[in-house]
Amino acid sequence: MRVIRMSRILATVSALTLVGACNDAFSPPPNIPTFEGLTVVPRSATIQAGQVVALKARLIDANGDPLNGVATSWTSSNEVVATVAATGEVLGRGAGHAIITATAQGKSQTAAILVLGKPSKPAPKGEN
Repeated sequence: MRVIRMSRILATVSALTLVGACNDAFSPPPNIPTFEGLTVVPRSATIQAGQVVALKARLIDANGDPLNGVATSWTSSNEVVATVAATGEVLGRGAGHAIITATAQGKSQTAAILVLGKPSKPAPKGEN
């Protein structure tokens, strides 16, 4: 009787050990590339008020390879001069300078934007 009871206990312990060994929670995590930095392209631009320039944030991993899927936020130092959309598109609003900053996971990079005033309209004929 004791031998049968001991066999059942050993069988139960063995089964639990096998179930625990198959649990994926103990597997090492997959090799996920780590975010290393970003570069804003172009680093500077000159536009007229009312024009748009598209900035891009190039994100790289520790090996220098392109990295996708990292959220990037954009800000303007002077929204009277230029505003920036979540996509990196900069709209010139008025003459002056603005620094556009892209930030991802605590790292940032800037681009300098010079906005020229709107071109003056030509004088009507006969007023020159």
